[in-house]
Amino acid sequence: MRKNRGMGAVSAAASESVRGTRVAGRTGRYLGRAGLIAGLLLGCIDGTAFAGSTATSLVVPSYFNATGSVANWNSLTTTARKVPTTAILNPNSGPGVKEDPNYAAAATRLRAAGGKVLGYVSTSYGKRSLSAVVTDINTYVALYKVDGFFIDEMTSDSQMSHIQFYQSIYNYIKGLNAAYSVTANPGTNIPELYASLPTADQFVVFESTAKSYAKYQPMSWQAGYPKNRFVHMVYGATAAQLPGVVQYAKAHGAGGVYVTSLAGGNPYKALPPYWNDEVADAAAP
Repeated sequence: MRKNRGMGAVSAAASESVRGTRVAGRTGRYLGRAGLIAGLLLGCIDGTAFAGSTATSLVVPSYFNATGSVANWNSLTTTARKVPTTAILNPNSGPGVKEDPNYAAAATRLRAAGGKVLGYVSTSYGKRSLSAVVTDINTYVALYKVDGFFIDEMTSDSQMSHIQFYQSIYNYIKGLNAAYSVTANPGTNIPELYASLPTADQFVVFESTAKSYAKYQPMSWQAGYPKNRFVHMVYGATAAQLPGVVQYAKAHGAGGVYVTSLAGGNPYKALPPYWNDEVADAAAP
């Protein structure tokens, strides 16, 4: 899901082992923590303003420029007043090195409307160092008001070094603030251990084209977990396909969804032309 590269593709996870599990200083205090209280997980995924709502949440890769695409951000702010809305903040394939006041203002407006903002963090399928990931997390905390983090390019295999790598990231984030929510993007189905440990509060278990989505089936174990722990992201969907895609997501275990007509290298550079219809479809029972 990196800017100009598309989100974590549905592809084989990296097989390279992760180096080490600790980094110096403040980071080291959190990485060895065991799983946190499970009851904290679900309450931090959806906005409390919509408690009891039957609406499917919208989890939006908002990779549009905060200066040149003000209309897109304004649309998200309007949406956040209607349905649970999460925007993934990605100023520069990560937080960058200094605050961009336009992104900060857009995030502030969205949060004031009841939406959530997650900071985008790349992990390169476990190949990125833990210290680099932690640096990005800390930079977001220093520069922007965020509600949690979007951990992109998560592995989807059963290699324990990979699973422990993501559990370390999760524990570090929760050590900073237990209220932070963590959405991870393997982009495909994953072994249950990722969810049960957990390694994230919420997972993008599908991210690909509308054509591929017609064949998607969730793993059987997902039925034992709340729907709001799973997100489907579908690109290249026509306006005629939109209602069916949203209904398919609801019927196949997703509590969060994002559908766009855009495709190519960055299908998340703008909201789709049918955004208002998508909001209505998500809000429908």
